Amino acid sequence: MKIHFECSPKTRPSMQFDAKAVDAMLAKTPGLADGLEFTFNSDPAQSDAYLADADVLVVSNPVDLSGLDHRAPKLRWAQVMSAGVEKVIAHIPDTVQFTNARGAHTARAGEFGITTLLMLNNRIPAFATQQRERVWKQSPQAIVAGKTVTILGLGALGSASAKWAKLFGMRVVGVTRSGRPHEHADEVHGMDGMAAAFEKSDFVLITLPLTPETKGLVSREMLDHLPAHAGVINIGRAEVMDYDALADKLRDGSLSGAVLDVFPEEPLPESSPLWSVPNLFLTPHSGLDDPESFAINCLKIFAENLEAFKAGAPLKTPVDKAAGY
Repeated sequence: MKIHFECSPKTRPSMQFDAKAVDAMLAKTPGLADGLEFTFNSDPAQSDAYLADADVLVVSNPVDLSGLDHRAPKLRWAQVMSAGVEKVIAHIPDTVQFTNARGAHTARAGEFGITTLLMLNNRIPAFATQQRERVWKQSPQAIVAGKTVTILGLGALGSASAKWAKLFGMRVVGVTRSGRPHEHADEVHGMDGMAAAFEKSDFVLITLPLTPETKGLVSREMLDHLPAHAGVINIGRAEVMDYDALADKLRDGSLSGAVLDVFPEEPLPESSPLWSVPNLFLTPHSGLDDPESFAINCLKIFAENLEAFKAGAPLKTPVDKAAGY
């Protein structure tokens, strides 16, 4: 069985996978590598030659997978080494099993999620704006315990953030597709309960994937449901929220602050007006990266899926193509 790792030359170092790292992970399960042949490529000009013989494809974004059904006629399983799959999902044939690496960011997501909540509670984006403007204006703040955070999406990222929020004494309200109860949430609503949840929120934390259902979900009208003292965080996908509306509300003071880690275009262009929006703190899509463990976590997920694939068992992290994640 031929397993091919395809990586773009633009892929960040934390998402690079080489033969040494793959061998080290597979060696932890005796016999897992038996009968397998591995190839690795980061040159787009050579991609088709490798795809032509691949039974299994492991992808680190951003990679062009258009026409995959013709380019990889033997393909039986595709593993994406990220949680988000919006850039490749349309190219994965329905006959091919499809998995992602959800859960690889969990530890960092919890830590970064609570960091951003504490930043907003302590008005760090506002103080950063004052610093740039050389304004001295003291503003004492109450502790974060007892305040309400509404978390959109309680998958791996949202769950980890919810756990940390509860440890800090916060009230956690979840908004999910299913509305099912969650161990780290005080209450959970379906998507139709989002507006009502926003009206009682001190903070909103967005961890949603990008799907046709979530694109533009946090609209100008939805943001209008937030009280003026509220703050917003996005560590999911940029296109879930109307950033122009967010910027307007930060400028006119109808929201108190925001932290964004994801953007419609990355790197964020120098011409983007977001750079100068008051009370907005930007992080360059680095909040969930852990150079020590991310690649290891992804390879662990791949190894677990590979063991199941060889055994003919259900894979551990299947992507629901209908749902988009």
